[in-house]
Amino acid sequence: MSDFEKLYYEADSFWSEGQLMDERNFSRIKATASLIPSGVHSLLDVGCGNGVFLNWLQGQQTSIELTGTDRSAAALAYVKTKKVQSDIAALPFEDGSFDCVSCLEVIEHLPVTVYEKALQELVRVSRKYVIISVPFEENLEHAQTRCPNCKSIFNSDLHFRSFSETVFRDILNNYGCRNISSQQLGAYSRFKGHRLYQRIFFPEQLLAWNSPICPLCGYAEAETRQPAAHAVSHQKNSGLLSAIKSIPKTIWPQEKKNYWILGLFEKC
Repeated sequence: MSDFEKLYYEADSFWSEGQLMDERNFSRIKATASLIPSGVHSLLDVGCGNGVFLNWLQGQQTSIELTGTDRSAAALAYVKTKKVQSDIAALPFEDGSFDCVSCLEVIEHLPVTVYEKALQELVRVSRKYVIISVPFEENLEHAQTRCPNCKSIFNSDLHFRSFSETVFRDILNNYGCRNISSQQLGAYSRFKGHRLYQRIFFPEQLLAWNSPICPLCGYAEAETRQPAAHAVSHQKNSGLLSAIKSIPKTIWPQEKKNYWILGLFEKC
């Protein structure tokens, strides 16, 4: 991981309380908690971030000893349970240390050199169960952004892979775990041929800068300045243009999608 990528994950604004806890994420958290089998007395959340799952679960499952681990010190500052800073590819725990290991919205961020080792580690430190969630059938191209400085193009969420239902269900087969349940959740609507829709009506959105920092060169956008007086009329024209461009939204066909896939795995 580059030093600039580390800075990306150490931005406090990314992890501040309230982040990642909108209504849709809250539904995902409750669905995840419902997957925890009875008899689980210890749970490790790997890549726990700011503890959005653990902090909520702590108030619901007082019989489970909860531990979080993440590589970001900024994120761990918000975790209210027991916590350990560590790397997902080298977890500092003995084999079978926890009845259940969860890893939520994490493995899609892992590069090839880390991915397989991370999956091995999740299974290794679990005594019996692993819970994983990832974005479902994500089109990585839709979240691409271009750095204004070095012109590098990358996924603004730093996602490296996409998961179909088949790929997801088989994800731990080679590591001694089998999928015993899975579900899609986070229903939403989007325009059919979303990328084509953008190209026709909103081309300025394609590759628009949308990242706190470039993980390749370290570029970070300067503070937003107040618009100059001569820019006011341009803003008004832009508002009118945006209103005109919004008209196709009323007639363009839409499709239903699910944002996440969530599953429970059991060691064989």
